[in-house]
Amino acid sequence: MIVAGILMYVFGIIGNILNICVFTKWCRSKKKPKYSYCCRTSNSSLYLLGSSIANLIVIIYPLSTRILLDGYKYHVKESNAFLLCKLRYFILHTFDLTSLTCVCLAMLDRYLISSREV
Repeated sequence: MIVAGILMYVFGIIGNILNICVFTKWCRSKKKPKYSYCCRTSNSSLYLLGSSIANLIVIIYPLSTRILLDGYKYHVKESNAFLLCKLRYFILHTFDLTSLTCVCLAMLDRYLISSREV
């Protein structure tokens, strides 16, 4: 079980960092326009960037604490256990729902852009 958790941790971090690199890529291949800024104009790439950041946060904190507590039998002091437990579940649920919301907004954005009747 600990091997599966560590594999999910490593591949999840690598995949989300690569997604963040792709979605934050500035216009390197195009010539610079008159304006000083050159960023992606698609809103769906912004939503997918937010989803990747939220997934990275979910992988880093809640999964690492799960690996430490269950895999390595790390014992937490009683004074820190309540705070650690509440903070872990808050971060897990908040950023998990943020990731799902961003994916749904990207899907809705793509649908509205491609629809002729809207």
